[in-house]
Amino acid sequence: MPGRADRTGDTIAIRELLRKHPKGLSITEIAEALGLHRNTAAKHLDMLVQKGEVDIRKVGTAKTCFLARRMPVSALLHFSLHPVVVVDARNEVVMVSQSALTLLECPLEVLYGEKVQDLPYPLFTMPEFGERCREAVQGTQALFTVTTAIRARQCHLRIHLVPVVFDTGKEGCAIVLIDETAYRDLARALETSQQHYEALAEDIPGFVLHTKPDLTLEFVNEAFCRHTGRTQEQLTGFRFLPLLPPGDRERMRAALISLTPENPTASLEVRSVRTDGTLGWERWQVRGIFGEGGRARGYHLAGLDITEMQQCREQLEQYHENMERLIAGRTTGIQEANRTLLEVLAEKDEIERELLFTTFAFDHASDSIILFDRDGRIYKANETACSLLGYNQDEILAVTIFGLNPSVTAPQWEEMWARAEPGKRERVVSVHRKKDGTVFEVEVSRTFVRFAGRMYFCSIAREVRGTERVKK
Repeated sequence: MPGRADRTGDTIAIRELLRKHPKGLSITEIAEALGLHRNTAAKHLDMLVQKGEVDIRKVGTAKTCFLARRMPVSALLHFSLHPVVVVDARNEVVMVSQSALTLLECPLEVLYGEKVQDLPYPLFTMPEFGERCREAVQGTQALFTVTTAIRARQCHLRIHLVPVVFDTGKEGCAIVLIDETAYRDLARALETSQQHYEALAEDIPGFVLHTKPDLTLEFVNEAFCRHTGRTQEQLTGFRFLPLLPPGDRERMRAALISLTPENPTASLEVRSVRTDGTLGWERWQVRGIFGEGGRARGYHLAGLDITEMQQCREQLEQYHENMERLIAGRTTGIQEANRTLLEVLAEKDEIERELLFTTFAFDHASDSIILFDRDGRIYKANETACSLLGYNQDEILAVTIFGLNPSVTAPQWEEMWARAEPGKRERVVSVHRKKDGTVFEVEVSRTFVRFAGRMYFCSIAREVRGTERVKK
């Protein structure tokens, strides 16, 4: 036990001596200063090096010892909450935490044994990165932030280069990768939301306030500042309730106490004393903002000066009798208008029935009826056409004149439109092609029609019976 106490005292004395000589001392100088045998001093220094408390560097032919702030690599890997890559004095990767493999999206074989500057990531190939790692191996820690790409993901990282010592006593550097991407994104989204909130609040003509749970004002918009005759700086940090008359403070406090996560809003009208000393009225909509456990984290208040509205209510009461007489006088006119409206509705119903009948007749005509637009696409086809050609209503709208009638070419189509005359009919014998490719002869009555300012080509076709049908 005494020997162990002596060893502890020697190591403490060595640390205190090196603390007074930050530029370092040789082993001989330490032994002479403390009255120790050189081998004893060297043994203590080796133990301190393994603990990461002392660094020994060669300066010329001599070894210089000085205090170092190194962390044992095993302790760092055990306690670190962030991904860690450890390199030795040659800048070669010797340890990688599982979280670092997850962040870098690669297996251990890609990293282990490689020079850090040769790793396939822009972060490590930066010219100054290797030098910073070498400085960290020598005992100089570094902390910096980078924005870099990891497997096509843009990441914001805070890099901490920590001088470490291995169990063998050799120096190394731990690269701690603190991923702040999610935090940066959330901070940016929060800032954007705050800007949107403030911009929206400034554009609203009413009052917008945000308070802490104790109703201390955190935010007021310009409209409320003008209403109270105070600046935002004067109102921020002020309590909201003292802004109300004494009689209405309790009503507002009771309304706030009644708010719950299930019923977070309340509305009430309160009196106010305006800046000119006159009595006014305000309407407030209060919303509680609740956190975990149902505790209020603050309140959002939207208010409006309704003084003029209250005055209008009084005037409306005075005009009520006149209005009743006016309404009675207008009733006769309204009844007459209602009769006219009923007649118009009856005519509308008749037109709708005729339209339904026309649509029914169009769909159930014995002949195929198809309307084409200028580009040759089918605008409308009746059910007879769909049944004859083997399409449903949705499919036939994707068919063009060239797919339906293989005998029509693009030049012919352009020529037909060039001499188009609405109402002029032409009857020809042509061919149509079904969905399954069957081509058959049809007798076609075709004409051009104009509707709603647009021209359409109308084809009314009937299959020619007894003709031979040819497969495509």
